[in-house]
Amino acid sequence: MLYFLYFCSKVAMPALDEFDLLVFDLDGTLVDSRYDLADAVNYAMDKLGQPKLSYDDLPPLLGSGLHYLLEKTTGTADPDQIEQAKQYFDAYYEQHFTDKTRLYPGVMETLRALDAKTKALYSNKMQYFTDRIADALGLREQMDMVQGAQPESFALKPDPEGLYRILRKLDTPAAKALMIGDSTHDLEAGHAAGMKTCAVTYGYRPADVLEKQSPDYIIDRFPDLLSIR
Repeated sequence: MLYFLYFCSKVAMPALDEFDLLVFDLDGTLVDSRYDLADAVNYAMDKLGQPKLSYDDLPPLLGSGLHYLLEKTTGTADPDQIEQAKQYFDAYYEQHFTDKTRLYPGVMETLRALDAKTKALYSNKMQYFTDRIADALGLREQMDMVQGAQPESFALKPDPEGLYRILRKLDTPAAKALMIGDSTHDLEAGHAAGMKTCAVTYGYRPADVLEKQSPDYIIDRFPDLLSIR
């Protein structure tokens, strides 16, 4: 009987207990940044004399980095035009990266409740802007590591190289780490790195798209992370 009670108490524990490291995506997971990103893209489109996007057009294009976003919005792969669009984008975003960007409900409270865990932020957004948003919205103090895109050093998600880098720097085996994100790239990278994954459905990808990637856990609100099983 004692063994039975002990066994039941063990299986009833939240699954989060098995992880030492939690790795969080940024856009669409911790913050809703679509409006500032859309405004920066539209500034670039206006400068280039091209049609603007609506706020609803943007989310499906997010998660693969700025180069991909600008390729899709300009409709060209021409490197000179992409570079010009990037310069316009950066000039605007530099001044407006948190005008409308906000933490999703419950993010800060949940991160504070996870104080005993090692935590990393990992975004396909360039390192400079990842750093600035983390600082501006108080995320830096909740993280043991903040990593943005560094194309000269490692490939973007869904390549697992960036996750390998985090695992090495934070001295954590993949089996003890969980990747949390709103995009298929987050889930693909996590699986490729040998980590378990948690999809969030409130971000920029619908639940049915995320489910096809077979995440280990799915949550509809960020605070639900505390009780995954």
